Amino acid sequence: MVNWKDPDLEAKLEVLSVQLLYAVLGLYGWEYIRSSHVEVALIQRQLQFRWPLLSYISARFGFLIAVILSAMQSSPFRTNVDCITFAIVFLTNLAIGCSTTNLMIRTQAPIYFYYLLRILLVLLSLGHWTLLTLSTARASTMNGVCVMNFVNPTYASAVVIYVMLYDLALLVFTVIGLLRMPSSSTLWKKLVKQGVVYFILNFAANLILLALNRLNYNPMMNTIFAMPAACICTIASNQVVLSLIRPSSDHESDSTSSAKMPPLTSDFSVSMSG
Repeated sequence: MVNWKDPDLEAKLEVLSVQLLYAVLGLYGWEYIRSSHVEVALIQRQLQFRWPLLSYISARFGFLIAVILSAMQSSPFRTNVDCITFAIVFLTNLAIGCSTTNLMIRTQAPIYFYYLLRILLVLLSLGHWTLLTLSTARASTMNGVCVMNFVNPTYASAVVIYVMLYDLALLVFTVIGLLRMPSSSTLWKKLVKQGVVYFILNFAANLILLALNRLNYNPMMNTIFAMPAACICTIASNQVVLSLIRPSSDHESDSTSSAKMPPLTSDFSVSMSG
């Protein structure tokens, strides 16, 4: 039987945690550069800034800085600087909250005609942000490795379960709103596919995080998947927004058949010419 409190095992888990952290840094860094055309277009004023982009940019940039700070603390070339507790936790929670907000904004469009659902969606979003604000996660240095720790594992599990249910609610609300649209619409198919894919990715990531946290083998195992889960959530949310930014001739052809459908708040084109 595995002794999860064994110092040698914990040392191996610390090495694995660092390897996962650098893998997340590489993956997300590549994804950030690959999809940075939105920020470039905004800087060059080729794209008009709209408020839904605020959560998109905040999620991307916030998680990038958080993972860089974590990697710096775990680097063999690090200086004698204490783990930046507040910055890492705050930026990670900001990325998670803004990523879910991206989906909340997108879901507002299909349920435009359902006033009560829109109010409920806003309340659920406020509840999510409240839980993130009151999060008991802390960043600390263990044997030279900067790791996330849950001060109260039960509360952390409740937060993860709430996020999973919230993502499910976003998917259900999207389907309810799209019932007013013809199922043959390209936009209808795109939104349903996005909602399902996002929910599956987030559910799987949060399920792994929840299982490790509830098993409570040791502090390292409790949070070893925290950064990868946040990375999956952020990338999936970013891709949903980017798919609506990319111009689509099919969507334009469908616009006449769904004239009563309010336009998506983040549906716009990016011209990279010039």
